[in-house]
Amino acid sequence: MTKDIAIYIEGGGDTAETLGPFRAGMSAFLKLIVDEVRKRKIRWRVIACGGRTQAYDAFLDAMEKEPDVHNVLLVDSEDVIASNAKPWDHVKNREGDKWNKPAGADDARLQLMVACMEAWFLADPAALKKHFGGNFNEKALPPANQAETRTKTAIADALAKATKPTKAEEYQKIRDGAKLLEKINPVEVRKHCKWCERLFAALNAATGVKE
Repeated sequence: MTKDIAIYIEGGGDTAETLGPFRAGMSAFLKLIVDEVRKRKIRWRVIACGGRTQAYDAFLDAMEKEPDVHNVLLVDSEDVIASNAKPWDHVKNREGDKWNKPAGADDARLQLMVACMEAWFLADPAALKKHFGGNFNEKALPPANQAETRTKTAIADALAKATKPTKAEEYQKIRDGAKLLEKINPVEVRKHCKWCERLFAALNAATGVKE
């Protein structure tokens, strides 16, 4: 069981005003694990890195300088991928990434949001409806259990159509993303998103948590 965990995450913008809420939102989504980590007196850090490349670079730096820490990289897959795909193979072969797996990292150290973080929101339409309020068009969303089968473009289009009749008029990643992370139900998301379940399983294994 590790005594120190650091998760390097893509997202949150590039200012303290946006990175802080995003970090808090992700910690809220992972609350079940965070609570157990604190009971076990394990050091826990969520590092919102902004851009995708920045997250990877920060993870590489941490793997080199903090080899005793259980460092994890959490990024969008950008593409729809199979539930049994090899994450490091995916980012190695993907145009725009071509990332190498650093020494000391196994597949559990790379976690993917498929195809992007917003797929988690599609997996809990009730939370979306509660967040955006009246006139939210839930019928514009794909079935929750198909959230990870949709491309980033399809996910964005679905959210745009669903939110257009609302007071907000649209989904904005910086404005809404962190707040929605605090509102979505991890149980629902894990049930519908196999890659999210993989994230929880890997963190539970690293911390010795048994659900």
